[in-house]
Amino acid sequence: MGHHISNQGNLGRFKRSAFIGLAFSLLGLYIVIRFTEDHHSWRDIARLEPAILAMAGGLVVLSWLFDCLRMVYLSGSLGAKLTILQGMRIAIIGAFASNITPFDSGGEPVQAYLLTETGLTPGQSTAVIATKTLCNGLARFTLGLAASVWLLIFADYWRMTKVMYSLLSLGIALYFAVFALSFYLIFHPEKVKVIVVPIVRNRFTLRFFQPETLDMVLERIDSEIWEFRRALKEFMENWRPTLGLVMILSYAWWIAVTLIPYLVIWGLGMRPSLLQVTAITLMFYLLSAYVPTPGSSGAAELGFSLMFSSVVPHGLVGIFTLVWRGFTYYLNLAAGAVLMALDLMRRKKSVSAECRILSVFGAEPSVKSMNPSSKLEIRKDFDTHMPNDLQSPSQRL
Repeated sequence: MGHHISNQGNLGRFKRSAFIGLAFSLLGLYIVIRFTEDHHSWRDIARLEPAILAMAGGLVVLSWLFDCLRMVYLSGSLGAKLTILQGMRIAIIGAFASNITPFDSGGEPVQAYLLTETGLTPGQSTAVIATKTLCNGLARFTLGLAASVWLLIFADYWRMTKVMYSLLSLGIALYFAVFALSFYLIFHPEKVKVIVVPIVRNRFTLRFFQPETLDMVLERIDSEIWEFRRALKEFMENWRPTLGLVMILSYAWWIAVTLIPYLVIWGLGMRPSLLQVTAITLMFYLLSAYVPTPGSSGAAELGFSLMFSSVVPHGLVGIFTLVWRGFTYYLNLAAGAVLMALDLMRRKKSVSAECRILSVFGAEPSVKSMNPSSKLEIRKDFDTHMPNDLQSPSQRL
C-alpha cells in the first residue's frame, strides 16, 4: 500500500512538473514569435521540405539510439543482457524525465531505476548511469570548449553586442569552472569537506534554508561524487575498451543533437556555415545547463532565439525556434509520455491480475512481485556500501 502511495505521489509530481515546463515553454515561444513574426512568417512553415523534417526527426531517434547503446555496452560489461528495445525504452523515458525536471536532473535517476528491472542491482545501475553521465559531460565540455574559443575569438561574423558578449563569456566561464571543480572532486573526494561544505553551508545560505536541507544537499553531493569515482575506477581498470566506445558514442550523441538546428535552417531555405551553427548550438547547451525551470523551458526558447538572431533572418527566428523546439523538446515529451503511460498500464494490469489470483487463496501480493526484476547472473562489484567521507556539520556538533 505504501509503495502504491509513493508511486502515486511521484506521478503527481511528474504531472505538475510537466505542466510547469509546458507552460514556460509555450510562454517563451509566444514571446519569441510575437516579437519576431511578420506577415510572411507562417507561410515559411510550408517551405519546410518533408524530407528535411524526416531527417531532423531521424536525428532525434538517433540520439535515443546512441544513449541506448551506451547503456547496452556498459551493462554488458557487468554481465547484464540489456536488449536494444529495452535500452531504447529507458533512453526515451530518461529524456522525458529530463525535460520535466529542473536542471534536467530527473533523467539519470529514472534510468538507473529502470535498469534495475533488467537484472542489474541498484549499485550496478548507478555505476552504469554515472559512467554514462561522466562521458557525456566530458564530451560536452571538450566540444563546448572548442566551440566557445572559435566563436568568441575567431568567428568575426557572429555579431554580438558587448553586453551579450560579456554575459556569454561569464556563463561559459561559470560552466567550465563548475565542471572542472566537479571533475577535480571525483579524483580527490577528500576535498569535499574543504571546498564544498563552506560553499553550501554558510551564514548566507542558512538565512534561506534549514540546516537539515543543506546537510541533505551535502550528503547528496558526497554520495554522487563517490558513485562517479567508483564507477570510473571500475571501468578504467577492467573495461577500458568499453569506456572508449561509450566516449565515442557520447561525441556522436552531441553531434546528432547539434545537427538538428542546421537541418531546420536548411529546410527554411538558408545556407549558413555548418561549423557556425553547430558551435552556437553547443554554446547554447553549455549555458542552459544551469537553468532551473523543467527542461530549461522558457529560457531555452528565449536564449536560443537570441543566440541565433545573427544567423537567422528576424522574421524567421520565431518559426525556426518553434520547429527546433518541436523536435528537441515536444517530441521527447510525446514519445516519453506514451511509453510511461503504457508502462503504468502494464504495471496496473500485472498487480491487478496477481491480486485476483491470490485473493482466491486468501493471500496478499508481495512487495517483490509488485516490482519484478529478472534474475541474471551478473557481477556484484557494486553491491558493497559506498563510503561516505562527508560528515554533515550538524552531526559533528
